[in-house]
Amino acid sequence: SPRTLVICCISGGGSALFCLPNPSISLQDLQTVNSILLASGMGIQDMNVIRKRLEQGKGGRLAAECYPSQLVTLVLSDVLGDPLDLIASGPTVPDSSSW
Repeated sequence: SPRTLVICCISGGGSALFCLPNPSISLQDLQTVNSILLASGMGIQDMNVIRKRLEQGKGGRLAAECYPSQLVTLVLSDVLGDPLDLIASGPTVPDSSSW
């Protein structure tokens, strides 16, 4: 309800801890993709862009699920420059990535 306040605490490592694959992807497939990404040497920012496409809560979708409640997000960043959409794959902010 609009009278409900949701407080969300986000920190580094959140992408790995907050995991809900899209319905068309099994958890095992998502684990395989994550293993490949980690072994690839890809930067965390690029990995988080891919994770946002494969999982349900990332890229602002957690915030969408909280609607119409009021949402407050507290963030402890581990990403250079503090881009909110990349910290823990941005579960409570809009996705600004283009691919």
